Amino acid sequence: MFHSPPSSVSDRFSDVSGSPPRLDPNTLSLLDSYFSEKAEAERRFQELAAERAAAQIAGLALHDEPEADKPMVSVADFKLAFGEDWQLSQFWYSESFATNLAKRLHSMCTPSTTIAFLCCPTAFVAFEHMKPLEGSRLFEYDQRFAVLSPKKFVPYDIDDPDVFPESLKEKVDIAVVDPPFLNEVTNKKVVQTLRQLLHPKSKLIVVTSTSVEDILEKLYSSPPLGPLRKTSIDPEHGRLANDFACWGSWDGAENLGKD
Repeated sequence: MFHSPPSSVSDRFSDVSGSPPRLDPNTLSLLDSYFSEKAEAERRFQELAAERAAAQIAGLALHDEPEADKPMVSVADFKLAFGEDWQLSQFWYSESFATNLAKRLHSMCTPSTTIAFLCCPTAFVAFEHMKPLEGSRLFEYDQRFAVLSPKKFVPYDIDDPDVFPESLKEKVDIAVVDPPFLNEVTNKKVVQTLRQLLHPKSKLIVVTSTSVEDILEKLYSSPPLGPLRKTSIDPEHGRLANDFACWGSWDGAENLGKD
């Protein structure tokens, strides 16, 4: 006897409704919003990159310009131009938190301070936008951020924690780090880098989730990495519901953020 082949799932939908299945309108709206935001961020990033390239072509090479002559973009403009890459665990700080942190950091700096921002580009942008510092550096894996300040960008891969400019070894006075992944392995690699960057009198600020507080106590236990004290600064992100906090490595760090 002849048997007809079993119908597919799509056939069954068609048999019932007479048309292919459709996504829920709310889901479609979310997808449209996501792709629109992504396209707008890409457009703004290309504009920023083209602006920097045009300056170089005109003979105004960024490496030759005084830092004060090229202001850093604002946090708001940064967030519009640089979309978050969730695969890299990128979640930008709120403008209010980034600005507050920048204010506190500047109060700790002198014109000769060397300050390194590891895996926290929003903090770097807010700090530089408020007042550029010759000795500031952004350690980042994402090469997009090089257009912000080629002179201050340091390519950094936590899987190669020993790879960074030799000139920065034991030269960093203040380090601000936001480990990209909330686990012990990531923090061990970050600590490996920090132990080489910092000198005995350096200060460290760690911004991360309270869910890894036990890991912080274990790995950041001795100077200049610790022991860590929880500060009075409350981190804010646009898309994260996790409970985050900010820790400092020096005596009195618990007072950072108190007005």
